[in-house]
Amino acid sequence: MNNIFKILSVFVICVVVASCSKSSNNDVEPLRDYTEQYTADLALINTYIDTHYITRDADYNVTFDTLLPTGGHSSIRTDPAFQLKDTLVAQDGIHYKVYFIKFREGTKDRPTQVDSVHVAYKGINLLKSATFDQAITPTWFKLQEVIKGWSHIIPNFHTGTYTPGTGGNGTTFDNFGAGVMFLPSGLAYYSSAAGTIPAYSPIIFSFKLYELRYRDHDGDGILSKDERRLSPLVNANVRWKENPLGNDYNGDGSIDISSTLYDSDGDGVVDSPESYDIDGDGYVNMYDIDDDGDHVLTRVEIKQYTDPITLKVHLFGFNGAVVDDPTTPYDERLGIPRKYTGPVNNTTHLTTPLPADYTDPTRLRRHLDPTNYPPYE
Repeated sequence: MNNIFKILSVFVICVVVASCSKSSNNDVEPLRDYTEQYTADLALINTYIDTHYITRDADYNVTFDTLLPTGGHSSIRTDPAFQLKDTLVAQDGIHYKVYFIKFREGTKDRPTQVDSVHVAYKGINLLKSATFDQAITPTWFKLQEVIKGWSHIIPNFHTGTYTPGTGGNGTTFDNFGAGVMFLPSGLAYYSSAAGTIPAYSPIIFSFKLYELRYRDHDGDGILSKDERRLSPLVNANVRWKENPLGNDYNGDGSIDISSTLYDSDGDGVVDSPESYDIDGDGYVNMYDIDDDGDHVLTRVEIKQYTDPITLKVHLFGFNGAVVDDPTTPYDERLGIPRKYTGPVNNTTHLTTPLPADYTDPTRLRRHLDPTNYPPYE
């Protein structure tokens, strides 16, 4: 028995010594300064844009090549066919300048930073002009779970239309958004290596946005994109606006930075996409099943009626419609009303324009009013 303990002791000592020796020879690189790294990345991206050209086919598949001394092509920056754009993105105390190209904006729906997108893409190592990842067949991603650059640039585009395949043929996509983004490492993988991409690498993505799913994180019947903050809580019912490029939302006289993050209340702090917590309970609305803290579930407060046959619960829409739909017995486009102020028949066809309770854009919707709870009628 003593011999066994001696053998085990020697083994443990050897492992510890080997581990210490290995650690001393492979020290982890200290985290680089974000400002210094961004400066270096931006210089590399600018050089690449000035020394390379783009070739694009009819389906928006993209290749990058180095400009030849003999000419024949325009650089990415000077090619009038592509119109290189840039936007500022606030992250880690840096205002990142991000270049991107809109080959086509798309014609249908626009995602927000909290939604899921169906995209085909190709990722390119800027330093080697080599593909490190791609999905020719579109795949689904939640924008909250991918690199930051995607969540800022993809919402600048719209989805398109599609025709489901028949007889073994695949789905046909048309009018989709397509583009390219040039990302500094701070909006990509930064200090983490990713496959063949070393740490601190600027990268390029070409992409095609085919479809999206608006998410409802807390399952309360209100899409998460409608539960995000736009303005100070004194006007907390205002919905988050999609992709506010080039706007001055807080009225301070300067254009708000970033395509989707900005300082809405002028407090000097850029808003988080999840900063809207109307009842101050520590749970932002997009994750809070009782948004106003009145102990009545939000899903209950926005309930319109229960179908007596199917028992399906119908909910108010977030904004509502000004006119009703004469082809349906119930107008499900009613907006979430303010605190109940008078009789409204929700179970018969409406023949008059909707009351201000349902359409006034400045109303405090009843699921955000802690003094308003069922029964309403």
